[in-house]
This record gives sequence, structure tokens and C-alpha cells, in this order.
Amino acid sequence: MEESGRPSRGQSQAAYTDIDGTVTAYNTIFEFLRFDAAKRSCEAEAEDLLAGLRSAARNGAPRSVTNARYFCWWRGRSVAEIDELGERWADAQAESPEEWPFLEPVTSLLDAHTRSGRRIVAVTVSFEPALVRVRRRWPNLEMLCTLPRTHKGRYTGDIEEALVGGAKERAVASHAAEYAVDLSASFAYGDHHSDLQFMALAGESLLVIPTVKDGPAPNGLRFATQFSRP
Repeated sequence: MEESGRPSRGQSQAAYTDIDGTVTAYNTIFEFLRFDAAKRSCEAEAEDLLAGLRSAARNGAPRSVTNARYFCWWRGRSVAEIDELGERWADAQAESPEEWPFLEPVTSLLDAHTRSGRRIVAVTVSFEPALVRVRRRWPNLEMLCTLPRTHKGRYTGDIEEALVGGAKERAVASHAAEYAVDLSASFAYGDHHSDLQFMALAGESLLVIPTVKDGPAPNGLRFATQFSRP
């Protein structure tokens, strides 16, 4: 964005970004579940759950519904245990970074925003234990994500709200109001039509689609809207 796009005094700029398929080349919550299942030798159960979620999505179930079903996997588990599991998964990913790649161009764009002093904010249906490696990559990353409900230090299997579609839009608007972010001078990144609602709040946005029907698109980019580099 050109320097003329600087926010007025007392306001800040931000880059709001989806994570799965936009920043990471893998689905963080699905792969975190698989990591947990492998540790507990219940891979078949995990794959049955994930297959059920994919089938429900193909049959028209909203993403908010399938996301809520996903969190049943963690019912009864200790929050502290899952936090520690997230750290272990991030350690394992760091040992094989080629197997757990970050995606361009958004990775480099977030680096540029960081150097420019802008806030960078994840807007994701994932939850924090599955995002440890992403937070290690950008230590100042702020999180707007799905919040699982807990009781006496354990997950109930329920969530406050799946952060998809309109929920992402509301979360971004609330964050911008709380932290005096000038949305017209800010950026947004996503990879799915459900991201368009929150992306429309930003002055500059980039919609990336890593693959197309007949194979990868050049540089992993299919099209962009209202985009300029920071």
C-alpha cells in the first residue's frame, strides 16, 4: 500500500489472514487430530471422524456445523494436556519443515507487514493448540479463532461459535474497533468464498486458491482482488 494510505493519528493498520490453505499448505485442525490419534494408537477412529466430516460437507452441511462436530474429538481431554500436545506437534513439524510448508505469497506478505509494524491477526476456524507452529513463525500474531468450551480444565466437546463466514466478519470488526484499526488502510487474505465477508472489510485484499481443477496455478495464485503489496 502506498504511504498515502497511512491511518490517521491514533489508528493502526493490520493484516487479517485466514490460516488453512492461505498460510499453511495443510489443514491445521485435521492434521493436529491425526497427530493426537497416532500418539494414542486410534488412527482408524480419527479417519472415520474426518471422513464423516468430509461426507457431511459434500452433502451440504455448513462449515459451521462440521467444525462444531470436529471438536467432539477433544471432549473430556485436559486443556493443559492438549496445550502440551500442541507444543510437541510444533516441535515435530519443525524437524520436517518441508513436509509442513507455509504458502506463498501470503507468508512473505505477513513478513513484510511485520517489518512495517502492522498488526498481523489470524482469523481462523482452527484453535490455538493446533496453531503453535504458526505462532512460533510470527511471535506477534494475534488470534481470532474458534474457542472450545471448557469445564474444570477439560474440553466439553462444544464450542462458543465456529469462526467461519459471518462470524469471521464480526470478529474482525470487533477487533478493529477494540484496537482502533483503520480497516480502510488494512489488508486481508483468504482462500475460500466464506472468507470474502471479512476480507471485504479491508481496504486491500487477496484471495488465493492454491490449486485449480487441472493442477496447481502459477505461483499457487489463481486470482486477486483489490490487491497491492504492503
